[in-house]
Amino acid sequence: MDYQILLHLHLWLAVLFLVSYTIKSALFLSGKKEAFLVYKKKTLLIETLFSVGFLVAGFWMLIFRIKTHSYPHWLHPKITLALVSIQLGKVGFKKENKILVAISSLFFIIALIIGLAHYH
Repeated sequence: MDYQILLHLHLWLAVLFLVSYTIKSALFLSGKKEAFLVYKKKTLLIETLFSVGFLVAGFWMLIFRIKTHSYPHWLHPKITLALVSIQLGKVGFKKENKILVAISSLFFIIALIIGLAHYH
């Protein structure tokens, strides 16, 4: 697959995931437990598809960058923030810890900003 197509796919899947994740996080953080549970149940499959899609596309691009010796210095913090965000979010939602969910959301947003700042 062409790298630019993969890059656009990765970006759109990440944005769609982040929109859904932000809504879910906002419902959780606002204390609207019933609305949160309904939203989570209705979007579980699609959010999973978005997250797996952007992770697979990102991994594929990472392999391409390594093979072509074009691994940029900014990519490591972006990948680290995304992976840490996933784990913080999983634990935060499971343990009903609002601080971890808020930090997870913030890290996802920062990772997206880093990616957009170097988007080409």
